[in-house]
Amino acid sequence: MKGTGEYPYNWKEIADKIKYDNNNCCERCHRPHNPPAGYTLTVHHLDGNKSNNEYWNLAALCQRCHLTIQGKVLMEQIYMFDHTDWFKPHVEGYLKSLEIRTR
Repeated sequence: MKGTGEYPYNWKEIADKIKYDNNNCCERCHRPHNPPAGYTLTVHHLDGNKSNNEYWNLAALCQRCHLTIQGKVLMEQIYMFDHTDWFKPHVEGYLKSLEIRTR
């Protein structure tokens, strides 16, 4: 999936808040931000749209997890199995955003 949109002027503040809210740890593997050990914390736009900074769309992920899931997550796809615990709140937020748009 090719990324779309552009980062907002206050992207650093948004990204810092997402990292802070996740205790500066990766949501997926739970490793703390530790660049010397190879775990640099990033913030990923799950739907690939850098302009969509809804809380449900932003995941604090180490670079390793970020690269593992990037291009593999399709928010609109229905999955046959339960989502992993770290991903469930993001899916719930996405589904709620759809409900709001259809009202």
